[in-house]
Amino acid sequence: MSQLPRPVSKVLREPVDEASIQRMWRGVSARRAGRATTRRPLWAASAFAVAMVALALVWLVPRDAAPLRLATDAEIGELSVASSEVASESVVLSDGSRLTLAPGATLTPLENSGTRFAALLVGGHLGVEVVPGGPRHWIFECGLATVEVVGTRFSLDRTPTRVRVEVTEGVVLVRGERVPDRVRRLVAGEWLEVTAAAGTQAAIEPAPAEEPPLPPAAANSAPEEAVPPAAATAAPGRPAGSWRELARQGAYKDAYRSLGDRGIAQEATASNVDDLLALADVARLSGHPAEAVAPLRRVLDEHSGDGRAAVAAFTLARLQLDSLGQAAGAAQSFARALQLGLPGPLVEDARARLVEAHARAGNQEAARSAAEQYQTQYPAGRHAAAVRRWVGD
Repeated sequence: MSQLPRPVSKVLREPVDEASIQRMWRGVSARRAGRATTRRPLWAASAFAVAMVALALVWLVPRDAAPLRLATDAEIGELSVASSEVASESVVLSDGSRLTLAPGATLTPLENSGTRFAALLVGGHLGVEVVPGGPRHWIFECGLATVEVVGTRFSLDRTPTRVRVEVTEGVVLVRGERVPDRVRRLVAGEWLEVTAAAGTQAAIEPAPAEEPPLPPAAANSAPEEAVPPAAATAAPGRPAGSWRELARQGAYKDAYRSLGDRGIAQEATASNVDDLLALADVARLSGHPAEAVAPLRRVLDEHSGDGRAAVAAFTLARLQLDSLGQAAGAAQSFARALQLGLPGPLVEDARARLVEAHARAGNQEAARSAAEQYQTQYPAGRHAAAVRRWVGD
């Protein structure tokens, strides 16, 4: 028996294009023509060919194209545990991944598609077990830091002044303005704590031995596999693998090198929203924030109706204000994010940073107007003191 030229899992996930369908038609027709035509009439051969094409289409449709759902098949909404009488609550998702929330924790989905799942940890303690090898890029926003996942087990703890990330198995990337070099890779047994206090730095140390691991995964979850270091298989020079695969693994520097000179700009001219957002991630997280602007702007200019456009505008605004020194442009981008319908938990951050952007751009009148809007909407908001400072109150 001849061997398949590619892994079955890859063949089954690749979409069928028109050229492939035509090749199947021609192949079936050629094989049928070589047989004696007296055995079946022409209509039977045509029916057989149609059946073969339909069967191929059924098997070749991507199995993981649907958004994540709960294991009960319900949609994933805001998750929270309010009662202090409950130790913790676990939620199993449709792909076998598990989220464990401690009392007081709140998790709000920001994006849920076949290739990306992003959520905001508003506060509290969250345990995460992502089944490795899946098709999705997982992102958890925690205010002071963003955590990006391939397949692993880790925990997040957020308070108003700090974020702690601790990895039990696998690998995560933690990025943020207060993270050393703005991005840090954590492996099993390491933790990182990012604080809001001025002058503090994030630190990485081995996780305390007495810290208990998260509860075991659901019985029907895929077996845990250690995620190899991002550059373990990279050859000298341009790394192996496509930039999309490298980015999905969290190897953003390798993905950037794989794209080559002006690769991000060239890819951004003919990409869909998923690719544009991934290109922006590659640029930002490989240390080239200026190159993230083009794909993010294209999302806003050509895909403003997409639900992810508001988050793209918010990301662009943060880049402009924190990395590129473009305060006036950042003010426009924060305003655009709010206009496009930014997810609720990010609205307060965007309104507060809009005040900062106007103030840093020297537009005090606009800063005071934005501050009044913030104070009206969030009279006891967590950024109220910072907003007052930016307008000189």
